[in-house]
Amino acid sequence: MRHCIRAVDYARCAVPRLRILRPSPTTSLLARAQRDPEQYAAFYDAYSDRVLAYLARRVFDPEVAVDLMSETFAKVLAQRMQFRGDTAAEEQGWLFAIARTELWHYWRSGRVERAALERFAIEVPPMDEDEFVRVEALAGLDSLDGPLLDAVYALPDDQRRAVDLRIIQERSYADLAATLEVSQQVARARVSRGLRALARALRDDLGMEDVA
Repeated sequence: MRHCIRAVDYARCAVPRLRILRPSPTTSLLARAQRDPEQYAAFYDAYSDRVLAYLARRVFDPEVAVDLMSETFAKVLAQRMQFRGDTAAEEQGWLFAIARTELWHYWRSGRVERAALERFAIEVPPMDEDEFVRVEALAGLDSLDGPLLDAVYALPDDQRRAVDLRIIQERSYADLAATLEVSQQVARARVSRGLRALARALRDDLGMEDVA
């Protein structure tokens, strides 16, 4: 099943499912959404995967990336009337500026801000195995090399083993849990902690520079 954040419900606001539209260089879906809220669903469909991949590559944690993306799009919905552009390039720049702000908030506080999600009473559902796999593949987390691989070997033993099995050897969480003789929940937690540690290490190496 294609990963679909139920947070998109806030964009659709009980309107029917729309035909997916893709932005052209001269058309702003966000500008349309200022006049017609139903167009926000098309805006979400056009950019959600790109924003999710952008965030996942920086936090190395699919669940955190999904939460950050959800808050980003909720915030864009809340602030859409402030957008003054009329092209796809302008809406992309505006969208990713908000995504970067949410990312910085997360880096500074260690948690995802949920002000916009709470405003719209949105609850982001738990991710299942297929959704984890899709986000990992989307962000390229299913193949680590170079500095990332070096950072893996600096992790604590339990996290390194879990990340090695999950990311490098591409084992399922069920297989990983059986190999480590722990529950799937514990296995996923070890992978998550390891990936967050990798994100912190790489962010420190880069001086927290961030480029879309």
